[in-house]
Amino acid sequence: MASYTGTGFGRHSVFASITGMGFGRHSVVASITGRSAALHRVANAALAVYELYRGVDESPDLDAAPWETFATLPHDTAALDVSHAYHFVLRLRNQYGLVSQNIRETLLTIDAGGLLVATSPSVAANVTIAAEAGSKVRVRADYPYEADGGNQATRFLIYLTDDGDDPVVGVDVPTVVTMTKADGVAKLSWLSAAFAPAATIKVLIRTRRIDAGPVNVDSASSSIVSAVTSSTGPAAPAGNIAIGNFAQVQ
Repeated sequence: MASYTGTGFGRHSVFASITGMGFGRHSVVASITGRSAALHRVANAALAVYELYRGVDESPDLDAAPWETFATLPHDTAALDVSHAYHFVLRLRNQYGLVSQNIRETLLTIDAGGLLVATSPSVAANVTIAAEAGSKVRVRADYPYEADGGNQATRFLIYLTDDGDDPVVGVDVPTVVTMTKADGVAKLSWLSAAFAPAATIKVLIRTRRIDAGPVNVDSASSSIVSAVTSSTGPAAPAGNIAIGNFAQVQ
């Protein structure tokens, strides 16, 4: 007795179950089942809905049934309980019953008074400072924006002092730099104006999102980094070109 199961792919969807019984010198029983994925599906407009998944104080279970479904946007959800952080993922199911596979979350926090608490963007990473020629400094930092989902920052804030004291948020006025985002990371590379030679420069970085209002929502501060300025730097390259079979730079 033999059993066969196979999956086929083609223009048409086929399901076949075959059972045979032989008689004579040899007796054979065969059961064959086949299923193929069709090239075409039947559209059903009633299947096209938005599916909202919700997790309370944790990520939602995307394998469970959605918390709410609705046909159009914008959509008002049911009331949310206070004193919780809500993690939302919105997916779209089309008229063929196929659902999007996005997993990015939007985080909303409701305080004890029922008010929305703004979610701060992540802190800048890999913050460095280095002395450059002409008593300038170069400040670099990274911001992995994809981790923040819908709460991404759009600005770098550079708090800087040149007297050796630590920069103080709320006292020192930051330089604001608009982010350029690519490949999941916004990179800051900022060159300062000239300072006095041998000045101690200290810097901390924050990231900022500008919400409706406008309302500035800033991250926590990075660690403070420092460098001492120098009026000299690497020598500028100089050279000459020899006309012939090679070129030489000295």
